[in-house]
Amino acid sequence: MNDVDEGRYVGRRVRMIRARRGISQQVLADLAGMSRSAIAKYETGERPVDSRRTLCALAQALGVTLGDLTGQVEERFDPSVAGIHGSVPAIETAIWAAGNITPTAPLRTLDELASTAEEIEALSIECNYAALGPKIAPVLTECYQHAHDTSGADRDRAWDILATTAHTAASVLRNFGYPSLAWTAAQEAEKAARNYGGTAALAASAFTRSQILLSRPGALPAALDTATNAAAELDDDARTVGDIELCGMLRLQAGLATAAMGSDPTAHFDEAAEQATRRAHAAPNTSLLSDPTFGPANVTLWRMSAAMERRDADQVLALAPQLSPSDLPSEGRRAQYFVEIGRARAVRRNYRGSLHALLHAEHSAPQKVRNMTHARELVGHMMRSARRDLTSGELGRLAQRIGVVAP
Repeated sequence: MNDVDEGRYVGRRVRMIRARRGISQQVLADLAGMSRSAIAKYETGERPVDSRRTLCALAQALGVTLGDLTGQVEERFDPSVAGIHGSVPAIETAIWAAGNITPTAPLRTLDELASTAEEIEALSIECNYAALGPKIAPVLTECYQHAHDTSGADRDRAWDILATTAHTAASVLRNFGYPSLAWTAAQEAEKAARNYGGTAALAASAFTRSQILLSRPGALPAALDTATNAAAELDDDARTVGDIELCGMLRLQAGLATAAMGSDPTAHFDEAAEQATRRAHAAPNTSLLSDPTFGPANVTLWRMSAAMERRDADQVLALAPQLSPSDLPSEGRRAQYFVEIGRARAVRRNYRGSLHALLHAEHSAPQKVRNMTHARELVGHMMRSARRDLTSGELGRLAQRIGVVAP
């Protein structure tokens, strides 16, 4: 075994928590619905914990959160993403106070707030989380103030901008280990949407809530129901480009939840593909919120992710040539594409090919990849399994950058 930081893989934390609980590997295996040998391989790092289903099963059996197993609290001290973590208290206050905050600067116009909201969304798509963090709370506060102090079209527009920003905040907060605040932000986006009739924002809120549930032990059925029920409710009202994009994302989320539960997600992805064809003929947006990453290429990418949930490396590698990274309209999506290829190649023990894919992913969206549990688990696994000439070179340097080993 190579010199890997013992604290930086999920199985190590599983072993530590199990020991503190005073239960054996066999008891944990029975509680999680796994074999004792599988538990042993996870704990020694011989096998990475590389699916949501496995991670949720282990967390539920141990009575902990996914963050307890993935080490998200430790990641909050990473200087590369300090901008988002340092902004969390201000975002929390902005939502709780709902605009009732002593002003420190002149109130911006709705045009200025809309421009900043679009900038925040663009930074999120680019995975530049450090830059977007400090911008969120002021926009939320000022939108609340406009919504409270205006009427008619101006009030509707204020709620629209608020819904867009709250949705972006919820998505980012979920990614960085703040599920409770992310849930609250998604609820604020939904409340704002109901004030002005925003179909896209309602779909976006349900999408985020389903994603949060997907990361909660025992909540996979709720994640699926949240996505499918919202899609069924909102599909008939989806007329604009943004409406269709966000309803299409609900279908993708339903597919991923289905795969995480061990079932066939094809029907959900086929529905998402149908939504993608509708997008080209949809009416122009009437609200600010949209998701330009949705489209046929993104549907194929989610099929790859779902296949990897089931450890079907052959399907992932068969789907990959159907996409070019340039087909995916965001750095984050391109990074996800390469991560899925890397995971599939590792299943086949093609570690050099896996490393090549992961380096492409990191180049596309370094902040995103360095925050991905799957990527860290895979890199740590390769550090323990690959040949010395690989671990001492590019792989070893990647392991340092994403926190698998100490620099």
